[in-house]
Amino acid sequence: MLRTVSQRLTLWYSLLFAILALAAFLFVYVQLAAGLDRQTDERLQAKAREFARTYRTRGAQGLKIEFATEANGAGKRRVFFRLVGPDGGLRAASDERAWKNLVASLAQHPVRNMQIETRHIPGRESAVRLLSKRLNDGSVLQIATTIEENQDLLEDYRETFSTAFFILLACGGLGAYFISRRAMAGVRQVTAAAASIAAGHLDQPLPPGNHRGAEIEDLAAAFATMQRRIAALIAELTTVIDNVAHDLRMPITRIRGMAETTLSGENNLAAFRDMAVAVIEESDRLVAMVNTILELAQIDAGTLPLPDEVVDLAQVVREAAELFLPAGEDRGIDLQWQVPTEPLFIRGDVRGMQRVVANLLDNAVKYTPAGGRVDLQVSASADEVTLMVSDSGVGIDEDAMRHVFDRFYRGDASRSTPGSGLGLSLARAIVTAHHGRITVTSQPNMGSRFLVALPRITPPAG
Repeated sequence: MLRTVSQRLTLWYSLLFAILALAAFLFVYVQLAAGLDRQTDERLQAKAREFARTYRTRGAQGLKIEFATEANGAGKRRVFFRLVGPDGGLRAASDERAWKNLVASLAQHPVRNMQIETRHIPGRESAVRLLSKRLNDGSVLQIATTIEENQDLLEDYRETFSTAFFILLACGGLGAYFISRRAMAGVRQVTAAAASIAAGHLDQPLPPGNHRGAEIEDLAAAFATMQRRIAALIAELTTVIDNVAHDLRMPITRIRGMAETTLSGENNLAAFRDMAVAVIEESDRLVAMVNTILELAQIDAGTLPLPDEVVDLAQVVREAAELFLPAGEDRGIDLQWQVPTEPLFIRGDVRGMQRVVANLLDNAVKYTPAGGRVDLQVSASADEVTLMVSDSGVGIDEDAMRHVFDRFYRGDASRSTPGSGLGLSLARAIVTAHHGRITVTSQPNMGSRFLVALPRITPPAG
């Protein structure tokens, strides 16, 4: 029954409405009952003062006449009066025939000063309000009146409220249902869009909402962002698959071509040795590519935990610069670096940082012509360590810069150079995993500059 949120909201709204309505009824009922009792008590007290004056001026005989007159006027079954002397003897009373059970019970309760109470008398449907007051001479004046009118009024109030309560509860339940349905309309739209996406319609837009509420609008915005992200990931996945297929097909084709050429040529050991060496080189290149793809996937998925080490980035950069210095000299490139002598510590994976620096330097050397220059600079602030790698090479155009960190992306200038297009993707993934950022600025034929910023940590003690 309560399968949907709308049904549950309707139930909770109805229960809340019922509880509040009952609380309001009880409050009004108690106040009404107390008010009726107060009015009755005020009338009894006023009548007691009147009888006390009559007793002082006219005595018991005059009070008896007053009792009879009042009882005849109000109704002998509705009111009863009596005066009991200090010795317990009856001095005056109205007609007792309708009040015998009350009279029998009065002797069991001594009176001190004045008291008012409600009594339930056997043989009577309605309760009785009784006032007992001790006079100055020790006599006790007692006045009893039925409160049937009060009870009838309270009964009418209960019946009226019961009818109104069920009508209002039904109307409130229907109103709560329609309100909850309208409140959940945005969720149903998101659900329908999700079902459409599950059916393969990734470009299905989420219909714009109209006064759906901030929470639903936030949910719709988050869903739309997720939808765009999924579409981008699928498009990227399609591109990656195409690029992987292309990059794997080429070395495999070369391996097959070398094997066919060797087998169709002269049967000599040197040819087979050359073929084996070439196959091993191509196989190593394929294994490196596959390992890089797997590592990228693990870093993006968060399933490849990075070592929590204290890394001296300055030392890593110096070692990388010394390693690439011979390669730069062979190509006629001036490799310069500016690295502080004091340690600059970050937290993370030293091997990952080595790969980042090596990828950036390798690209800088690879795409800088002879006579060019590659600069490597490390600086630090209070909370950040910055690595800058700049070159005077071929540069990157504006369109290529938007894709330079995409997997397998290779610009026009890099088509003639060996590579898989994974180096910068891996560098960005590693930097991001270290809670850092990597950016690039470049202009065609004016070189490029890559900037890596990583959180700095306090040097370890000792």
